[in-house]
This record gives sequence, structure tokens and C-alpha cells, in this order.
Amino acid sequence: MSAEELLRRYAAGERNFFGIVLEPGAKLSGANLNNVNLSDANLAEADFYEASLEAANLQNANLSFSTLIKANFRRANLKGALLQKTTLVDAIFEEANFTNAELAMCSIVGSNFRGAIFDNTSFIECVCRDTIWCDGKIIDDSMI
Repeated sequence: MSAEELLRRYAAGERNFFGIVLEPGAKLSGANLNNVNLSDANLAEADFYEASLEAANLQNANLSFSTLIKANFRRANLKGALLQKTTLVDAIFEEANFTNAELAMCSIVGSNFRGAIFDNTSFIECVCRDTIWCDGKIIDDSMI
């Protein structure tokens, strides 16, 4: 599915995009996709710069190689999501649920995870800098 089609259908009131395959490199910069269902979706290589996916369902979604710069994922469901070589810069993940998610080789800079849930979450070679963690502590220059 193209980014344009997703945005058009969302604007028309559709919220359920379960299992879609978004075209690689899809530009969703500045998009409002609050409360969208993208569970089991392949969103690899998508650009979510300044996008809002507040309370979105991204359970088991593939966000590998995606750009999540200044994006809002507050209260998002990221259970079982795959984030491999994903860029998370100045992003908001407050109260997001990362249970059983895998973050591998991600760059996490200046993001906010206050209140996020990380039960059984896998972190593999992620670089984390100037980031507010789930307990409110700031992680600076760490490999997690």
C-alpha cells in the first residue's frame, strides 16, 4: 500500500489497516494516524518524521529501518513489534507498551519512554543517549 492511499483512507474514517504491507520508503512525515490499527503490518523503511500515532495499535508490526524522528507514539501498543536498525530521535513513547518487542541496533537519542512497559523486551546493541527511561531516569551514552 502506498502512503498516499493509507492517508486517504484514514482521512475518510478508516482505522483498521491490519496486516498491510506499506511500500518501502513510504513518506508519512507529519501524518496524523492516532488510534490507527497497524497490527501485523509491515512498515519497514517508512518515514514517520513528526507523525502522530498516539494510542496506535502496532502489535507485531515491523518497523525495521524506519525513521521515528520527533514522532508521537504516546500510549501506543508495540507488543511484539520489531524495530531493527530503527532511528528513534526526539520521539515520544510515554506509556507505550513494548512487551515482547525486539529493538536491535537502534539509535535512541533524546526520546521519552516515561511510563513505558518493557516486559520481556529484547534490546540488542542499541545506542541510547539523552533519553528519559520508563522510571524517569535519563540514560546518557549507553549501549543497551
